[in-house]
Amino acid sequence: MVTTNKTDFFVEPAHFDYLVSSALPFLVNSFAAGVVQPLRVWSAGCSTGKEPYTLAMVLKEYQSGTPDFQFDILGTDISTDVLEKAVQGIYSTAKADPIPTEMKKKYLLKSKNPENRVVRIAPEIRSLVRFRRLNFMDDDFGFREPFDIIFCRNVIIYFDRPTQEVLLEKLVNNLTAGRYIFLGHSETLLGLNLPLKQMAPSVYRRI
Repeated sequence: MVTTNKTDFFVEPAHFDYLVSSALPFLVNSFAAGVVQPLRVWSAGCSTGKEPYTLAMVLKEYQSGTPDFQFDILGTDISTDVLEKAVQGIYSTAKADPIPTEMKKKYLLKSKNPENRVVRIAPEIRSLVRFRRLNFMDDDFGFREPFDIIFCRNVIIYFDRPTQEVLLEKLVNNLTAGRYIFLGHSETLLGLNLPLKQMAPSVYRRI
């Protein structure tokens, strides 16, 4: 069982910049994704929830300028222990440092006890994310519908190359054509035969 539990808020911030400036406008304008039906986003290997909650904050901000925009975020991990922490959404104040100040004000709750140096993700944001256990080695992930955006970052590096290819094929099979998958900057698709076109560093679109 591979479980690293290493995660932070706003890791590789260029990904979130690209998401807002390029990917979301393209999906909305080309497919009415998020307008006709909610944008489906999957944070695969989400650990204690920092990535899906980052996505929820970013998409909530985007929604404020696109009122008809709706989205649904799923976070999955193999470890039930980290998923329990993700559902609670409680983190040390130090872990919350990468979150932009304005988002902290809007989307984090401070403890009433100043000695208790923790914050909690506000209910408004927690309600936007669903969590479930998922094992990447399962043949069928059991999704009824494919996704518009998949974040699977710094996960495949822990597998050997044949396993990486099998896993990426399964991920792509759960991605609608024309939609995006975000990988970690240390991960490469070189030599893999996948229906993906690179759009930006470690950002790909299914063709």
